[in-house]
Amino acid sequence: PKQKETQKVADGVGPLYHRLYSVVVQSNWENALRSMQRLQRNLNHFSPQSMCRFEKSRGSETKLSPGDEFEIHITGPWNGPVRVKDVTETGFSLVTLDGHIEAGEIHFRMGRIDSEKVRFEVESLAKSHDHLIDLLYDKIPIVKFAQTEMWKKFCRNFGEELSFGLQGEPRGEISDVEVLTERRDEETGQWQKM
Repeated sequence: PKQKETQKVADGVGPLYHRLYSVVVQSNWENALRSMQRLQRNLNHFSPQSMCRFEKSRGSETKLSPGDEFEIHITGPWNGPVRVKDVTETGFSLVTLDGHIEAGEIHFRMGRIDSEKVRFEVESLAKSHDHLIDLLYDKIPIVKFAQTEMWKKFCRNFGEELSFGLQGEPRGEISDVEVLTERRDEETGQWQKM
């Protein structure tokens, strides 16, 4: 099938949102890399299935590569296609395609804090696809609330797997999932924390 066009931030309507979900886990780096490989092989392994399911529509079933595409099935009428932009051993990025409720990008990545702690993050920069979504996201924040719960659970699921020690080590500590939401005012261009 013909590839869909990307929906860049400039294609969206309403204010620009920057959202960052992060969790800190007590774990070694080798275990973290294995968890990221598992995530890249199967995004559904960590996704809260009652809220969000990834269906691969283009690309290998066992590997994540730039150009792969997914249809994301979200509870409610919010399904939308995405394409893999890039992949590294520590993360990957997705861009939204025509038909997605948002116009923008989302990044999944992890970094080493020290020899015993790892941070996993999901970060997005996006606008709403159209005026109806803008209304439900920005003015009556139904979609924003659902999105927050979905990505918090995703981060928590990743953190819980990452926290399991290797070779009988005790389970490591997991922080609460932190959420940062910033909205850029359309008139002033200033970022406002929400």
